[in-house]
Amino acid sequence: MAASPDYVQVQAKLELGHTASCRKKLTPEGFTHDWKVFVRGSDHNDISHFVEKVIFNLHESFPNPKRAFTAPPYEVKECGYGTFSFPIDIYFRNKEEPKKVTIQYDLILPALGCSPITNIRSEALKFLNPPDEFKQKVLKAGGEVLDHRNGIG
Repeated sequence: MAASPDYVQVQAKLELGHTASCRKKLTPEGFTHDWKVFVRGSDHNDISHFVEKVIFNLHESFPNPKRAFTAPPYEVKECGYGTFSFPIDIYFRNKEEPKKVTIQYDLILPALGCSPITNIRSEALKFLNPPDEFKQKVLKAGGEVLDHRNGIG
């Protein structure tokens, strides 16, 4: 039986989510909802150890639709009137690949007159054979080693 190559897999867990509520009064632009979308670490872990920046690529109808954040909280607060999907780019503090991941996010608003909503989804980012420096950053942010093989077997 051939030996397995050395490898280590490290995982970091993120939460992507949003809150949205109906406005009591319309804005002059006709906006009906207030919302906030965010990226954060699971269990309140500080992902800034391995995340360099987060870019929310909002719909082109928003002023300054490309919103970049280089420190927590990674969140955008806005008002609007409709649901839409948009990419969120998460850049890593990594000198080698991967340097970023793009996650598609669906912003959903409650029907007019309905209760506010909170939507949170978990994402597990897995890094195979990360450089030791980056691995330590992920672990410091609450990441974990999933699997480790040392060539035996």
